[in-house]
This record gives sequence, C-alpha cells and structure tokens, in this order.
Amino acid sequence: MTRRLSARTTALCGALTLACLLQTGPAGAQTATDERVDALERQLDQVLQQLQTLQRALEDTRAEAQKAQDTAQTAREQAEDVKQVQDTADARRADGEPLVTSGEPRVKLSISGQVNRAVNLVNDGDGSDAFFVDNDTSNSRIRFEGTGDLGEGTTLGTRIELAISPNNSFDVSQDNEESNDFFDQRKVEIFARNDSYGQLSFGKGNMASEDTAEYDLSLVAGPIMYSGVSDIVGGLQFTDGSDLTGITLGDAFFNFDGNGRRDRVLYDSPVFGTGLQVSGAAGAGDRYDLAVTWGGDYGDWSGVEIGDFLTLAALAVSDPNIDDVDYRLSGSGSILHLPTGLSLTLSGGMDQTDGGDNPYNLYGKLGWDTEFFDFGQTGFGLDFTHGENVCGQCDDGRSVGLAAVQLVEDWGLEFYSQYRWFTLDTDSGAPETEDLHVFTFGSRAKF
Repeated sequence: MTRRLSARTTALCGALTLACLLQTGPAGAQTATDERVDALERQLDQVLQQLQTLQRALEDTRAEAQKAQDTAQTAREQAEDVKQVQDTADARRADGEPLVTSGEPRVKLSISGQVNRAVNLVNDGDGSDAFFVDNDTSNSRIRFEGTGDLGEGTTLGTRIELAISPNNSFDVSQDNEESNDFFDQRKVEIFARNDSYGQLSFGKGNMASEDTAEYDLSLVAGPIMYSGVSDIVGGLQFTDGSDLTGITLGDAFFNFDGNGRRDRVLYDSPVFGTGLQVSGAAGAGDRYDLAVTWGGDYGDWSGVEIGDFLTLAALAVSDPNIDDVDYRLSGSGSILHLPTGLSLTLSGGMDQTDGGDNPYNLYGKLGWDTEFFDFGQTGFGLDFTHGENVCGQCDDGRSVGLAAVQLVEDWGLEFYSQYRWFTLDTDSGAPETEDLHVFTFGSRAKF
C-alpha cells in the first residue's frame, strides 16, 4: 500500500510542478511548488497513518471475532459432551445398568454408604448438656465393593469399607465434648463365593461371631435401638452427683458380642435348607470363633419366613484372647409378625472367666412397624437390658429405652428419636452413681 501511494504522490507532484512553472517564473515557481508538495506529502503521511491505524483496529476486531467464534464452538462441543453423558446415564438408568463402573471391564463396582448424625441431650445427676455426635450405633461410613463372575456359580469380590465418624458418640464425654475424628478401616478384604461350597474371606472384616448378639428385625434397630444400648453415649461418665466417677457407660453396658472385625480368615458354609449357615474364623491375636446363624445369609439379615412370621437368630462361641476369660458366648433371636408388624427380640452374652464372676448381659425388646404415611414405614421400640459384673467397679446395671423412627424410602432417609435411662449399682468401695437420662434425636441418610 505504501509503494502505491508513493507513486501517486510522485505523479501529483509532477503535475503541480508543471503548472507552477507555466504560471510563474523559474525561481518563484520552484519555491511555491516545493511548499505545496511538502504540504501534500504531510497530508498524505497523515492519511497513511490513519489508514494504518484503521487497519490495525480492523485486524484486532477480526481477532476478537475469531476468538469469540472459537469460544462459542468450544461451548457447543462441551454442551454436546454433557448431553451425551446425560443420555448415556439416562439409558443406563432405563436398562438398570450402574452409573459407576470399574477400571476392570469384567468387574462390577458399587459405591454405597451412610451419614448418621445425632444430638444427645443429657442429664447426668450433676447438670444437663447437649452433645453433637456421629452416632456409633451405626456410624457414618463409605464402602466400595467390586465383584466379578468367574463362571460356574463362583463370584470373586473385594470390599473396602471406611468409617468416617467425627465426634464419635462412643468417644465424647462431659470433659471432652469434641473428641478427635474417628477413622477406621472397617473392612479391607477379598472373598470368593460359590453357592455350592460357601464363601471364603481373607483380610480385615467380620469374624464369625460378629453381630451374633445383635440380630434384630425391628425397624428401630438400624439407626438407634439395639442390644448395644451404650453406643449412642458410650463415652459419657456416671457422676456421684457432683463429680465424674471415671466409669463410662461403655464400661458399664456391653452386649458381649463376638470378636468384632479383625484381620482374619473366615469361612461361611453354604446356606442349608431355607436359612441355616455355619461359620468359623481364625484371626490376628490368637482369636478364634464359631457361629451358627439362621436367616443371616452371608451377613445379609434377610430372615426366613415361616407362615406369617419372619425369623432370624444366631449363636456363637469365641475366644476373645482377654486375660482371665476362657471363652465368650453370644446369641440373639428376633421374630416379626408380618401382618401386624409386631416383633420380639432377645439377646444375651457372657464371658466365662477364671475368677468365676462371669459377667453377662440380657436384653429384650418389643417392636412395632407400621405405615402411617405413603412415603415410608414408621417404627417404634421399647427395650430393657440388665447386666452384671460388666466392668471392674460394676455390680449390676439396667437400662430402659423408648425409640421411634420414620423412613423416607425414596431418598434413603431415616429420622429417629430415643429416650434412654441408665442406672448402675457399683461394688463396695466404688463411688455411688447417679442415674443418667438421655434424649436423642437425629437422622441417617443412606446412599
């Protein structure tokens, strides 16, 4: 563009020069022509500068327009990707396929868990207080389970289950209202199952006797009320009316359930008949146990229907490897009348000791499950527990509870409340304790 404009300038200057020479004398004509040429060249330079400025502005405008076009294209592509993901998810839902997939194409991955939060309003004979806790009756957790079909009725699986329980109710006490966060690897195991030969599990998980004192068909058992009556307030201490005694509810009340979750090898037999199963385990720390269950079905407490009744039961013997304890017995049973929703649950456990005091616990509960609302069942429970010699300073303890739970089934929600009274008689020489009253309300959300 600059070369073209320079040529035009040259031609114009020549014409002007000739005109001036014709009108003036040689000297005057040359001077006037030079001045005019200089003026025209300055004007042309200004025009060129303006044109260059306009050209740069046009180029910037074109760049911005291209950038906006690229952004719009990217947005359209992202929207299309989102739509494809949504369409895939909708198709999987329609076909009943999982939305979460495993890194291994032949392994099915499932993710589930729950959050269970509660508030305890407590009167311990010295004062009243509120405690905001994660409910250790069934603490907050997340689990990952992968299963693959090996063919011929054999399933290979892995399971990781983590408890994530800030301010766990079994740790919180009057002098420690904000305990450390509770984090536990509940299960880290590999298992293989065959309907004809049973299941073999290796890693950390339930021993054979785990939960055998807690088989319970009532609705309130899940989030708040079962034979482990102290779990919701296990860290709280009895008082003598003015001072803490150092005796916690977790010390004084225990259902003598089995060996818990350990690093172990566990074998569960096939289910015989309609619901009978035998299990045995050997775990770390020289712990061993054997259990017979009815309706447990590899830990799934589905129960067995007999006429109008749903039934569930367990009995176990275990070696907990505790000083002065020879063995532990634990058992429970529950029966639910399906037409009325009425249920009865019984539980018991004891340690056979060298000293002969043989601590034990007995538990009983009446339950009623009904449906007042279309969105979910409603459950009620009334229970009583009696234990003797459960802790070193304990003579006998008793507890009575009244609980209610409301389900919102489509969303996996449970809202619950409970009132519980604890009383403890101590051995001679130990401080006398005041009764302790607890009102609990909370909710559990499953996913």
